[in-house]
Amino acid sequence: PVHRALDVAREKGAGAGAIGTTGRGIGPCYEDKAARRGVRMIDLLQPEFFRERVAGVLTERNLLLASYGAETQSVDAICDEYAAYAERLAPHVADTVSYVAAESQANRRILFEGAQAAMLDIDHGTYPFVTSSNTLSGAVGTGGGIAPRHLGRVLGIAKAYTTRVGAG
Repeated sequence: PVHRALDVAREKGAGAGAIGTTGRGIGPCYEDKAARRGVRMIDLLQPEFFRERVAGVLTERNLLLASYGAETQSVDAICDEYAAYAERLAPHVADTVSYVAAESQANRRILFEGAQAAMLDIDHGTYPFVTSSNTLSGAVGTGGGIAPRHLGRVLGIAKAYTTRVGAG
């Protein structure tokens, strides 16, 4: 929830210069991932470690929220809310890198779906009106955990118009 709150606070604080994000917190979440302070799914399944990770994220994020005049977040409230998510999601958590590698070695077909569009790619799109990730087919290597040499067909679908984030 801190990522959503920060996304909304930044947009509000930007006034007429707001980009028009969805307010879902994707950008701030990617920031935490790149800064090596992100919370991963496996962390959610270890309550004590999850609490430490959340507390670490909130140290800086609450300062930013306060600077925008937004309500700060509580470690206890987040941990209480997310404990139920952990219980529900635990049976679905797996080492996907190993799973995908095994399926690839067994010559099974694997379908990767990419979302967004080329012009929304953070590196190759119409910056700054882009999403927070790489959206081109080459991103399957990092996002899917499979070497490009193991890819067979790549099917691209194109729109007849350019898409941008928010006000872009």
